[in-house]
Amino acid sequence: MNGLLPISAFSRASLISANTLRAYHESGLLEPASVDPRTGYRGYRAAQLADAAVIRQLRELDVPLARIREMLAARDPGVTRRVLAEHRERMLAEQARLDRILLATDDLLAEPAPVTPPPVTERTFPPVRVFSVTAAVREDQFAGFLDEAFAQLGRGASGEATGPPGALYPAEYHDEAVPVTAYLPAAGGDDELPGGRFAVAEFVGPYHDMSAGYRALGTWLAGSGLTIGGPVRENYLAGPGEVPEDRYRTEICWPVQLLED
Repeated sequence: MNGLLPISAFSRASLISANTLRAYHESGLLEPASVDPRTGYRGYRAAQLADAAVIRQLRELDVPLARIREMLAARDPGVTRRVLAEHRERMLAEQARLDRILLATDDLLAEPAPVTPPPVTERTFPPVRVFSVTAAVREDQFAGFLDEAFAQLGRGASGEATGPPGALYPAEYHDEAVPVTAYLPAAGGDDELPGGRFAVAEFVGPYHDMSAGYRALGTWLAGSGLTIGGPVRENYLAGPGEVPEDRYRTEICWPVQLLED
């Protein structure tokens, strides 16, 4: 083949399967030097083994194909360092996520019995004046946003707080960034939370387990003839810096209204 390696020999030399090489060709990551227009047979130059080795190594590190393609196209050490640094940050975030999963799994292994859901009560809240900060954030950014927002609100609020800090979230859950409002009740607040009828569950425990409180509210709501009537609230009665994580207290409040037929 004019000094070219057929795909079978190139596969053996590169330790990359022929099927994967075909996929790399179709994606533009590693194109053969020649493709026979009659048979479709692919031929590769021996020099392409170096690129194949780089691709194989980076795929073992779970670097996405698009990022590998970017590095090979640039062939610039600066680009390579940037792409690998970004990949490292993604892997650290994934490691943190897996650590949380393992910790929760260990907790369930130690005590597999179902956790008693928190009781739900129906209450009427009056309007309340608050200082507030709103931003569009994803779920994995909630904690960082709230920490910064509450620090800002604490510095800027005039007068003493009249209640615990809290946050408003959309009535419907979304994977993408959503508007979240952090608030601090205070007599001189420049915003007002509306009053009304609420279903309330007080959850005790770490924030990453708070879905149990939401499940309790959902169970209560089913068959009640009511539906969520607006943004839901979380009032942080006791949190970081006040009590240990397993004693955090969060009041989850769903505004409710009659379900329309």
